[in-house]
Amino acid sequence: MSPLFMIVLTILSIYYTFYLMRPLNFAKIMPYTPRQAAMLKVVLATVIGFTFSSCLITIVGWAIQLPGSILKS
Repeated sequence: MSPLFMIVLTILSIYYTFYLMRPLNFAKIMPYTPRQAAMLKVVLATVIGFTFSSCLITIVGWAIQLPGSILKS
């Protein structure tokens, strides 16, 4: 799989995760540190988005290799 595709997929996954987390208000959990609450949202979106894209890349890699391993004779 192309490294450019993997980088783009990772960036899009992080953006999508951050977009989904926008309605969550971490300032209610951390009322005295709203800046840290915003940073927590960014860090969580990065970690979850990277994990999600890594999982997708692995699954696609397995799907690409699967026909070759089954039809090997």
